[in-house]
Amino acid sequence: MENDININLLKKIISIPSLSQDHKQCLLSLTIIKKEIESHNIPCSIGNNNDFPFLIAGDIDLANILFLSHTDIVPGDVGQFKITVKENQLFGRGVLDMKGPLIASLDSFLRLWGEGRKQFLFAITSDEEIGGFNGSKTLTKTLFRNIKQAIIPDSTGDSLILIQKAPFHIKIDCIGKSCHGSKPWEGVNAADNLLECCKSIVKAVNRNSPNLTSACISQFHSGDATNKVPDNGTATLDIRIKEESEVSNLIKIINASAKKYGCSWEKIDEPMFFETKIDEPFVQRWINTFEKVVGKKLETKVECGASDARFLWHELRIPIIVTSAIGGGAHSNNEWVDIISLNLLSEIIFKFGLSVTEINSL
Repeated sequence: MENDININLLKKIISIPSLSQDHKQCLLSLTIIKKEIESHNIPCSIGNNNDFPFLIAGDIDLANILFLSHTDIVPGDVGQFKITVKENQLFGRGVLDMKGPLIASLDSFLRLWGEGRKQFLFAITSDEEIGGFNGSKTLTKTLFRNIKQAIIPDSTGDSLILIQKAPFHIKIDCIGKSCHGSKPWEGVNAADNLLECCKSIVKAVNRNSPNLTSACISQFHSGDATNKVPDNGTATLDIRIKEESEVSNLIKIINASAKKYGCSWEKIDEPMFFETKIDEPFVQRWINTFEKVVGKKLETKVECGASDARFLWHELRIPIIVTSAIGGGAHSNNEWVDIISLNLLSEIIFKFGLSVTEINSL
């Protein structure tokens, strides 16, 4: 490879516990990155939306291809905020999700601008781990309106993501009749009915497959005493929908179960989908570049989790490359990323960027 990513910069931002709602630490992380970008004479600014900071680098009037990352992370033990190296692997909070891939794409962005390729915009948000509603959702409706393609290195491997399931969270409530716990036949147990309602929905929806729609009970609360039949209960379900065409039938299933067990329900969020078409010229060029640089066939997959790609796709319907570097343990105490894979990711993005801008300039 012609270039290695900036490991020292990665170490600096890994050391910062930039949890999604810690605006001060997220801002510190972005400030360090901003200093690096400006040292290459590239325009860069930091703004915020509802106190969530974001960074924009490049020329927003010229740009039509976006590199989108996030600097926020989930909580971790103190020892995780320092990179450790074992053979060709880096360990630490955020090395895979997604500060390592962020630095890899930043390296490519800096090199592309050094080659005079100013069609690229580099953006970092700070709320992806808690939904992205103050970051990418807002920016997509404002600063990203002229973006025609995007690269988001936020996944769990070097595969090309064709579909990310849409998160759909619902809240279910049940009202019963309380009585003394020693005489349950005198009451109506809200917990029992709520549980049966939840189980009915999960059984009808969950396909137990990474490639299909899934569902689980994620929260369950009922009652206020150990010796009392509860007269109320609340639960949440975490449903991940593969295809938009499934939504109407899913709503029918939820309505039927709620009616059967005397429950009511409401949406916590609206499902937002992401998919990319493999026959898009932008995507085909990525596949060709990957296979030339890496020397192996690019795999494609359906991903269970979601990313900020859903906002871009929902609002703009543009081709988006979602991928990452080889690693594992995201959101765990054993998060790691392969150094060679990070360097390859940087090289792929750089050479892909060169090829795309050459084609667009013809």
